[in-house]
Amino acid sequence: QLTLAKYTALWLTNIAPGKLAKSTICRDRQDIERILPALGHYKLTELRPEHFRNFYAELRKVIRPDTKKPLSEYTIEGVHATLCSILSDAVEGGFLSHNPAWRTYRYAGRKCEKKIADEETAQKIIAALEGESIKYETYFKLIIATGMRRGECCALKWEDINYAERSIHVCRNAVKTTGDEIIVKAPKTKAGNRYVYFSAEMESLLREYEAFCVAETERYDRREQTKDDYVFRRKGMKLPMTPSTFTWRFKKILKANDLPTDLNVHSLRHTAASLFIASGTDVGTVAGLLGHNQP
Repeated sequence: QLTLAKYTALWLTNIAPGKLAKSTICRDRQDIERILPALGHYKLTELRPEHFRNFYAELRKVIRPDTKKPLSEYTIEGVHATLCSILSDAVEGGFLSHNPAWRTYRYAGRKCEKKIADEETAQKIIAALEGESIKYETYFKLIIATGMRRGECCALKWEDINYAERSIHVCRNAVKTTGDEIIVKAPKTKAGNRYVYFSAEMESLLREYEAFCVAETERYDRREQTKDDYVFRRKGMKLPMTPSTFTWRFKKILKANDLPTDLNVHSLRHTAASLFIASGTDVGTVAGLLGHNQP
């Protein structure tokens, strides 16, 4: 007798918190707001593949009020992934014998290539960064140089940087969800806990930035900086800066320098991967540097 709506409420309360990151649950709730009005009244055992196919077809007709455009195919793909996740847990819990949403989604249209900066654009970005404050210059150059995720870069501490080996231990990720304080946690996968490496030029910039941070800590915090401090820290606080701050700043830098505005901070990670491969680094090594489980 259990409906999808009632099971989803159970899933959000008792199952999802033990399996998913808070940021993932927050994103799933947005999908659930689309799912339940259309499918929530069905009993779990009544759900059939055609229900999902019809639902996705209707979603493609929805016009977003902010952009006046249809929902993107990536949004619909995300809704399908959330449905599959919920119903897979229903199978695991013994409420269903199989997942009725499995293989009911087909991507409509052509997938766009990920946006990356080519070598010429990357050089222009690097030149533009040299006109920014040393904090932003260091952050964005680090991602271009190492391929770190934006949250991983925010979560770096000075103790993670080894100048002798020119290496950085990536072992944390900073996550901020709407309405909540920023949290710092371990990487999602074993591959995420890794070492990345930097050049002599990057070392020089990092040392200069560290000296800047030491002076800032003495001036604003009235204390000495420690190895436990975050590399990109909120002024006067022990907390790291939020990833969205750098997202906003990067868009501002692109616009001010007439650079492609369809790039974002994550594009720099893909750019780093492309530059590694173009320079002759094998794909398996690149996967390890990026923290991917599979090449």
